[in-house]
Amino acid sequence: MKTILCLLLLMLGRAHAQPPVTVSGQVSDAASEAGLAGATVTVPERAGTGVRTDNDGRFRLRLPPGKHTLQVSYLGYSPQRIPLNMNRDEVINVRLKATNSQLTEVVVTGQRNQDKVMSAQTSVDVIDRKTALALPVVFGEIDLIKVLQLKPGVKSTGEGTSGISVRGGSTDQNLFQLDGTTVYNPNHLFGFFSTFNIDAIKSVSLYKAGFPAEYSGRLSSVVDVSSLNPTDSALHFGGGIGLIASRLSLTGPIGNKIKFNVAGRRTYADVFTEVINRRNAGTPNSNPIPSYYFYDLNGRIDYTMSSRSKLFLSAYTGRDRFFLPSDAFRSTFDWGNTAVSLHWHKSSKDSRWNSHTSGHYADYKYRLVSTFDRFTFNIGSGIQDFVVKERVSWQPNARHSVTFGGELTRSQFSISRVNISSTRPDENIDSGEKPRVWEGGLFVSEDWDVTPKLKVNAGLRWSGFSQDSAGYTAPEPRVSARYAFSPSVSIKASYARMVQYRHLVVSSGAALPTDIWYPSTAKIKPEYSDQLAAALTWNIGNQFLLTNEVYYKRLRQVVDFKPGAQLFANDRLENEFVFGNGKAYGNEIYLEKTSGRLRGWVGYTLAWTWREFADIDNGRRFFPRYDRRHDISVVAIYQLRPRLSLSATWVYNTGNAVSLATGRYVSMDNPYVRAESPTDLVIPEFPGRNNYRMPPYHRLDLGLVYKLRPGHERPGHERPRWGERDITVNLTNAYNRRNPYLISYQAEENAEGNPTGRFRARATTLFPLLPSVTYNFRF
Repeated sequence: MKTILCLLLLMLGRAHAQPPVTVSGQVSDAASEAGLAGATVTVPERAGTGVRTDNDGRFRLRLPPGKHTLQVSYLGYSPQRIPLNMNRDEVINVRLKATNSQLTEVVVTGQRNQDKVMSAQTSVDVIDRKTALALPVVFGEIDLIKVLQLKPGVKSTGEGTSGISVRGGSTDQNLFQLDGTTVYNPNHLFGFFSTFNIDAIKSVSLYKAGFPAEYSGRLSSVVDVSSLNPTDSALHFGGGIGLIASRLSLTGPIGNKIKFNVAGRRTYADVFTEVINRRNAGTPNSNPIPSYYFYDLNGRIDYTMSSRSKLFLSAYTGRDRFFLPSDAFRSTFDWGNTAVSLHWHKSSKDSRWNSHTSGHYADYKYRLVSTFDRFTFNIGSGIQDFVVKERVSWQPNARHSVTFGGELTRSQFSISRVNISSTRPDENIDSGEKPRVWEGGLFVSEDWDVTPKLKVNAGLRWSGFSQDSAGYTAPEPRVSARYAFSPSVSIKASYARMVQYRHLVVSSGAALPTDIWYPSTAKIKPEYSDQLAAALTWNIGNQFLLTNEVYYKRLRQVVDFKPGAQLFANDRLENEFVFGNGKAYGNEIYLEKTSGRLRGWVGYTLAWTWREFADIDNGRRFFPRYDRRHDISVVAIYQLRPRLSLSATWVYNTGNAVSLATGRYVSMDNPYVRAESPTDLVIPEFPGRNNYRMPPYHRLDLGLVYKLRPGHERPGHERPRWGERDITVNLTNAYNRRNPYLISYQAEENAEGNPTGRFRARATTLFPLLPSVTYNFRF
């Protein structure tokens, strides 16, 4: 008996001593075979065992030998449960099928809610195409960036614009990237549309704090935009026709290893203005109407070299053009971005090692060309980047994941370029600055599941910057942690330092194309931010997600212009800068309903933002224009019928802080003032920076999406014979709220129509009740 017991104990000990085995593979879309980044892979019978797939949809798990169940889920797809009998390392590739089943959606969104609870990442929002397509839009143009404005901590910089202020940061403190390439001005039409065409974009991720170590260069946020994966199932053609713009897209395979996606968009107001101008040509006292249009073009080509090696090329170009025709004075104002990147993803056989090598080219410029008499004026600025990046991830075991890499950027600035050419060579003028700079960084981070309840991510980035007159280096530590009380409730905390070596001082709420990017120099120091954040996350019944997050951010060496700064024809623009500090702190509450016929969220932000400059307002601290005490957003999407959905968004926020004149004085000795006009002698006096609050802003937008009855279904095909078609109807500012956009001053007159020397402040509104209709199709 003793011998039998000894043998049993020996066998049991040998069983426990068996080394773990590895299951690895890729989760992909069944139709396009594109990897699904962020899919969840768990083992239900082993609590706390699971991973999220990487950017290529790949995963790797270490398990003890024996029988297990692999559960794979992703939002909008049917989950799969795969039984395993693990005796050795195995590679399993999982293809998920898209579904509209509400029951499946409850399961998947419940899992996604739990993922958010268990993740150590704080302050991140992800917007996908499905959400953006369901919400009301302005002028019928779907805009993923405007959906971000409905999230707590993110504020619109102006009525109807795509500019954002994140947790008290200015517009230049947001890093916009398209497939890793910087987009310096992500706006069309002076900010009313973003540069990101919905037909070319898969998703947008916004990081507000706890930034991953691979990101740097801006103080307040990272907006990471991912292009749409091409499909390899068949050739598909789609687009949309709206009131002011139309879109077209084409995607499909070229052979077995290549697939592509191309999408374009253009407005056509210029077509009508040109017709009107031609008809009015020669008519006495007629003035030509200015012409405007914008376009953008996206393209992507994927090439599968092998099951473990893939290439893809992503490209974007976009342009805005404003033209003022006149016989005496002709002006053309155009601006735009170009972003091109080449990516190589490679993984080891067991998916333990993954590398991502990429090269990027970014170009942004604007130009104002005017012709008058014998002179041609050419004014502009721009910036070009040439970038190489390397990112390597290594997962030694199921509890540890290490990521490291680096990047190097060579930039060419063109600052305040002014060129005046004349038919007389002695009258030519050419001025401006063209500095060249280097910027780089190395980073390393680790995800560590310390215990099933405690997860820690710690990282360090070391950044550097070099210019002819100066060089800087700075450590940027990052750390975040999560403690789970249960699979449904957790608390999180994070700290991140960010350094910004490139500066943009904006004169208005939205980043105008005439704003100037300027590098750090010996006089202009880098900007720094240190941010702490803490959050409570609660998955309520797999149908609701509640987060309550507080943050505190300190800003140093933030820049602004001196009052009356000379921006153009100035070869020493750095002398016009002033430097100061700032603070931002607040509380963000977010409740989202993630499943069912009624979905949506409610967000509330209570926040304070301060700035303080020794050379502005006598060193007194003031509220910047993007300080808003209260910010509320309500979003609802209701699936009334299988082919009919309704949506509504309502926003409320405290009015902008602006500078309002409270007095005036008379200039008696200014030779440039005409003494015969008493109005011209009156100069307004401002007692302080941003001394007045505009009225609160609130607006209700309504939307309807009606899917037209499709043609007959075809066996073996995912789409019906006549494709997918829908009509969207939107009502912007449904109750016609007259929200102030800006404040101007109007001279008062007496009963005889003569100026009194007094001024009255008037608020200018922008959008009344505005309907729009768009027809979308995909074949």
